[in-house]
Amino acid sequence: MNGNNKMRNYGYIGLFIMIAVFILPIVQQPVFAHHGKEITLKLSDAQFYLPLGKNVLQIKLTTTYSVTDPATVDKQISGIMKIYTANGTLIKTTSIPNGFKADKNGFQQFVTSLPNSTIQSITTVVSFTDMNKTAPLSNSITNNLVLNKTQ
Repeated sequence: MNGNNKMRNYGYIGLFIMIAVFILPIVQQPVFAHHGKEITLKLSDAQFYLPLGKNVLQIKLTTTYSVTDPATVDKQISGIMKIYTANGTLIKTTSIPNGFKADKNGFQQFVTSLPNSTIQSITTVVSFTDMNKTAPLSNSITNNLVLNKTQ
C-alpha cells in the first residue's frame, strides 16, 4: 500500500509539471495582458518646423488608434514620444502627462519643442503604454522628419 501512495504522489507531481510547462504559458498571456497588441497605432500627420517669431523647434505628431482589446476601452492609458538625432542619440522623451481615456477608436496628438539648434532631421518613435509608462499597449511608430517638411 505504501508503494501505491508513492506512485500516486509521483503521478500528481508529473501532472503538476505538465500543467506548469504546457498549460500555464497559454493561459498566462491573456490573464496578464500588456503585450503591446491591445491597440493598433497609425501616424496621421507629422511636422518638424521653426514657428515664426519663436526660438524653438516644434515637433507635432498626430496619431490615430484603434483598440483591439475590449478590456482596454475606457481605461486610462498614456503615450510616449522619443526624439532621436540622425545619428541615433536620444535627445528628448515626452509623454502625455495625465494620460487619457482610451476610446474604441480615436486620435492623440504629441507636441514638444527643442531649443533652436542646427538639427535638420530627427527620428521620432511613438507608442501607447500603461499609466506607469512601463508596459507597451501598442505598436511603435517610427518616423523620420526633416526640418520644415510635413509628412
